[in-house]
Parts: sequence; C-alpha cells; structure tokens
Amino acid sequence: MPKIIKLLTVALIIAVALFIIITFIPKIIRNIHNNNIENPEWIAKNTNIVLDKSLGENIYSVSKDPDINIYDLKYQNIINEKLANLDTSDDFKNPLIVYNLYGSNEASLNIYFATKEASYLEYSVQTSNTTPFQKILKNDGQNNLTTTHAYQLIGLILETENTINLTLKNKSNEIIDTYSFTINLSNIKAASEIKLEITEGESKEELSNGLYTILGNDSDDQDYVFMYDNNGYLRSQIPIIGYRAHALLFQDDKTYFSISQTQIAQMNNLGEITDIFDTGYYQLHHDYTFNQDGDLLILANNTKKDTEEDCIIKIDIESKKITEVIDFEDMFQSYVDTCTLDTKSARDEGEDGLDWLHLNSIEYIDKDVILSSRETSSIIKINNLETNPEIKYILADKSIWENTEFANYVYDQKSNFKVQAGQHSVRLKEKINDYQYYLILYDNNYGKSNSQPNIDYKQIGIPNTKSPYEGSNSYYMFI
Repeated sequence: MPKIIKLLTVALIIAVALFIIITFIPKIIRNIHNNNIENPEWIAKNTNIVLDKSLGENIYSVSKDPDINIYDLKYQNIINEKLANLDTSDDFKNPLIVYNLYGSNEASLNIYFATKEASYLEYSVQTSNTTPFQKILKNDGQNNLTTTHAYQLIGLILETENTINLTLKNKSNEIIDTYSFTINLSNIKAASEIKLEITEGESKEELSNGLYTILGNDSDDQDYVFMYDNNGYLRSQIPIIGYRAHALLFQDDKTYFSISQTQIAQMNNLGEITDIFDTGYYQLHHDYTFNQDGDLLILANNTKKDTEEDCIIKIDIESKKITEVIDFEDMFQSYVDTCTLDTKSARDEGEDGLDWLHLNSIEYIDKDVILSSRETSSIIKINNLETNPEIKYILADKSIWENTEFANYVYDQKSNFKVQAGQHSVRLKEKINDYQYYLILYDNNYGKSNSQPNIDYKQIGIPNTKSPYEGSNSYYMFI
C-alpha cells in the first residue's frame, strides 16, 4: 500500500509539473518576448542588414524578429543606425542596394551611390511578362540635381525576377551612364492578385501614369495598401497593423496614412516611417485631411460617449496635441433625440453606440468643411469649423429632415436627378468662385437608416432597403 501511495504521489507531482509547464511557461515566454520587442537594445541585437543571396548579387535585406513592429520609431532609428554602418559606394555601377529597407513596401528596394557630377536618375522595372514600369527621380535642391544619391525604387513585381534598369543623366538631360541588375522576388508572396482583369471602356482620354490605390479591408490577416499600374499589375504592397488605410495625404515630401484605428503614420520618400500620430481614446473613422496650418483633421469616434462616428478632432503636427474640434451630437441634439439605437444589425469595426450620423468623408475648403453623412444620406457643409462652427447647408432629400429644426438648411432640388443615398467620398472637383463649385461623390444607392427605421426610401426612388449589398447599381455622381 505505501508503494502505491508513493507512485500516486509521484504521478500527481508529474501531472502538476506538466500542467504548470503547459499552462504557464508559454505565457511567461510570450510576456518576455513581448517585453523584448519593445526594448531598443534587444531590437538592435535582433535586427541586421545582411547580404541576401536569394535576392541576387550584392543585394541586402533586413533580418529581424517577425514580431517586431515596423511602425515603431525605435525600430526605424535602429535601421538607420545599421544602414550607416554599411559602405555607400562611389561607383554608380556598384551601388548599395537594400530590399524593403524600412519594411514599409514589400515591392520596393532602396539604392545609394555617389557621383562626381551633379545628376539625376531614371529607372525602369521589367519582368518577363509585364510592360516596363518607369519613373524619373529628382532630388530636392538646385536644379533638382545631386552628387549624393539615395532613392526608394517602387514598382517591383512580387513572386518573380525583376530587372532594374538605371539611367544617370546630367542637367542637360544627357545620359551619363547606365546600369542594370536583377532582383529575384520569387519567394516574396503577394497578399492580393498580382494581375487584375482589365475591361476597356469607351473613353478616349489618356490615362495618367497610375498608381491606383486599394486601401485594404478588415481581415484577420495583416492588412495592406495595394497599388496597381494602368495594366493591372500590383506595383506596391504596404503592410499596416490593421483596420484600413483610409486615405493617402501628401505634405512637405511626406506621405500620411492610417495604420490602425488609432494611428496615422508619416513616411518620407525613402520609405522611412518618420513619425506616428496617435488619436488617444478617439478612433479614426474613414477619413482625414489637413487644415490651413498643416494639422490633421480627423473624423473620429469618441469611445467615451454613447454616440459614435460624429466627431472631428485635430492633431497638431508639431506638438501632437489632440483637440476635439466639434461634437455633432451637440449641434444636432434635437435630431439625435429622435434616433433609435440599432441592436440587431451588424456593426462597423465592433462599435456599439448610436450611429446616427456616420461621417465618412471630409473635404476642407477655406476654413470650412464639406462632410458626407452616410446614415442621413446627406452632404453637410459647416462654415468656420475651428472658430465658430455653423451649418451652411444640407444636400439631401427633404423628407429625411422634414419636421426637424434643420429642415430649412436643406437646399431645394432644381432638377429631377435621383437623390443620393448612403453616399461616400464627397470631394471638391472644381471651384468656380465662392458661390459655385462642383462636387463629386460615390453614391452607394443604399436606402436604409438603422437609426431612423421609419424613413421610407422607396418614395424617394431608392428601392433596396434591406442590405447595402442589394441592388444592381452604385453610381459615380457629378453634381
């Protein structure tokens, strides 16, 4: 009997030990790892720029722990430190080449070299089955010429071998020299279709030289910003943390795009992430722009209140201070009081507040803004946004706002065009003067308002009321 007890005791100890190992050790290891990837010293030790023979001759790539966040400024600074330790060639035909240096574009490479004569660079990307992708690169400065060349070359095709053709030119646009090399991206997988189907239209207008941008979607996997050329080939694959990159903004040679629901990244022409702007307890929703001072104006969801997607915040570019510019619940309180909280329908991005306005685009014009409200199928202009905001007008079917104190703001319709419903992306196309301008919008032709279920969209010509995915047409509308 004592022998059996001893065996049972040993078995129990082993079982407890196994339980601890299986349950707690992985958590401890994960916690240590998560702490490490925030530690600059650990990041530096586990990040290197190394020659990568799988890519080609004398081509470098970045070796790092896959869990390191590229949108961490500590990581970006470490990459610059590692880059500074590499020799930059004085030979145009032996440049320093690093694939996807900053992690911000999986279809790009960075190239560095010096020349005796001030010059600029043209390049093309060729594969066995695509037309060449061509760009002219000119640095800032006098005559856009330089002797110290540093560029990010975009437009590479994933999952195949690319030939890069470089042409160096002087101030008279004469060829100084040429150089070609290959980079093999066969092992770099595309996260979307490499080639899209193209349908020819009737327009005879010549296409601009791309690129057409797909800003990503809400998926369980890593999200991306994809860019396609005129022939339908994937030429850029920018990873983001999640949510969607709702817009690309350009200011002072920097590109701004959202990388999550609470962050906007600033990227320079080399692909380096040079700053991150955090929205705090506000969640950005669909769109953002610059004001006259170059600060960010962001459509936002205030997570501390019961209504959603009805605020505009400002982030100061220099100080990163967050200011709530306007809460439209206050301006439209009497209308909000008539709205119903929808608890049955699927909700966007996990939000659960009263979605009575659902702002989805902002256009800044001379200190005023033009906004798209999907939930009310309305285009709303607000004058003096940051100083003394007031409603200028509402463009919508009058029935949506009838019997409210805002009915007088709805402009009269002067022709028999079909009113928009559930629209997105209201933009200024052309301004004639202070009293006349043209707007463009994307008409979802979506006749349903979850917060106002009694609105009958059928009577204003919108038959599809059950789902935004019903109906046969959406429209690009020019007002």
